[in-house]
Amino acid sequence: MSEEGSNLEVVVKYKGIETKFAGQPDQVIRTVLNYVRQVLPGFDIVSGLTLTVDLEDLLKKVKGLIAFTPEGIVATVQREKLGGERDAVLLHLVKSYVGHVTGKAVKDSLTMAELLALTGGKPGTVGARLSELTSLGWVERVGRGEYRITTLGTKAFLDEVAPRLKPKEEAST
Repeated sequence: MSEEGSNLEVVVKYKGIETKFAGQPDQVIRTVLNYVRQVLPGFDIVSGLTLTVDLEDLLKKVKGLIAFTPEGIVATVQREKLGGERDAVLLHLVKSYVGHVTGKAVKDSLTMAELLALTGGKPGTVGARLSELTSLGWVERVGRGEYRITTLGTKAFLDEVAPRLKPKEEAST
């Protein structure tokens, strides 16, 4: 079917992955078809299981909860409207994350001392909430007494906490 020395080279590029096949044309065709049948459906399944937070969606959903000021990024929700230290901790960690990804803050984490000052909570209570949130996988400890929100925590905040904090007319938009 093919002459000696005539090789076929096929490059398959799909969602950022590039794979090259080279060899005798009939072998390459079989290999490419087998690759498509076996590998790509699995890649699509794994892609569908990947949890990410879209920055544009995040910014829309935190509008009215945080704001950029000349002094820095601030939470605009009154403490009384928060459902306790847990919501307050999540709000301030999301605020730090948003500040970091938008270039308005140097780091995406807060120390225990910063969280205590921002939430107005007692050390034992804030520490207990951080422990709970860490156990849930919503917050991670990044250093001695320093915490940041995880992707799972950001999603949970957007799905569970943010809708409760927004005014009724804003929550439906």
